[in-house]
Amino acid sequence: MATQIATTDGAPVAAVTQSAEAERFSLMQRQARMFAMSPLIPEALRKGSPEQAMANCYIAMSIADRMGEDRMTVMQNIHIIHGTAGFKSSYMIARANASGKFSEEIDWEESGQGNDLTVTAFATLAKTGRRVEMSVDMAMAKAEGWTSNKKYQTMPKVMLRYRSAAFLIRLYAPEVMLGHQTADELEDMRYAAAPAAKPLTAAALLGHSNDGTLNADNPAAREGRDDRDMGERTDADDLIASFERVTTADELAAATKAMYGLDLGDDPDVLMARDAASERVA
Repeated sequence: MATQIATTDGAPVAAVTQSAEAERFSLMQRQARMFAMSPLIPEALRKGSPEQAMANCYIAMSIADRMGEDRMTVMQNIHIIHGTAGFKSSYMIARANASGKFSEEIDWEESGQGNDLTVTAFATLAKTGRRVEMSVDMAMAKAEGWTSNKKYQTMPKVMLRYRSAAFLIRLYAPEVMLGHQTADELEDMRYAAAPAAKPLTAAALLGHSNDGTLNADNPAAREGRDDRDMGERTDADDLIASFERVTTADELAAATKAMYGLDLGDDPDVLMARDAASERVA
C-alpha cells in the first residue's frame, strides 16, 4: 500500500505542489498582461490580439527564467523573425563575456579588404588558458547567400564580427545561447532562402485599373509610380505592394488569386502582407 506524505497541516505534498504551480502560472499570466500593455516592450511581442500579446510575453518571460536573466532585459533584446525568436548579437556577446567561460572578453582580428575581408573572433578559455577562434570571410558570406542582406555591403566588418562571434560562442560556450540563434543569423538565413531577383513580367505588374479595382493583368498599371529601380524588384515585392493598397474584399480576392498564380503562396513576407490586408478589410 502506497504511503502518502503530508505536510505539517495535513495536506498531501502533491496537492501543495500543484497548487503552488497553478498560483505561479496565474501570477505569470498577470505579469505577462502587464508587459503586453507597455510601449517599452518591443512591438513584435505586443502585436496581434491581446491574448496573442500576452502569450508572446509569457513565453519571453519563460525564456528569461530559463536563462537566469532579467525578464525586461530579455524582452528588449528579443527579435521575432518569421515566427522564430532570436537575440541581438551584442546581447549574446555580452552574455558570453559575463559568463566566466572566457578569461578575457571576446575580441577580433581583421585582414584583407573588400571581397578578401576576413574577420576572426577569438577568446581565451578560462579553465585551460587555450586560445580559441573562429574566422568568417566574405567568400563564406557570398557562398551562404548572406550578402543578399545589404548590411554586408554597407557595414561588412560589423556583420562578419557578429557572425564570427556567434560561431565562437556556439562552439565554445553553447550554454550562453541555450540553442537560440542571433537575430543577424535569422536575417541572413531569410535572405539566403529568398528567391533570386528576376526581371518583372506582365503577370507580376499588379496595380489598380481605372475603376479602382485591383488588376493583376494590366502591364501598364504601374505607370506613374516613383522612380525605383524596377530591375531589382521581384514578384514578391509587387504582390506585397498590391496587398498594401487593398481596401475592398474584391481587391483582396484578386491579389490572393495573383499570389498563387505566381507560385508565391508560401512566401512568408507575402503571406504576412496578405494577412494584414485581410485584417484591414475585415
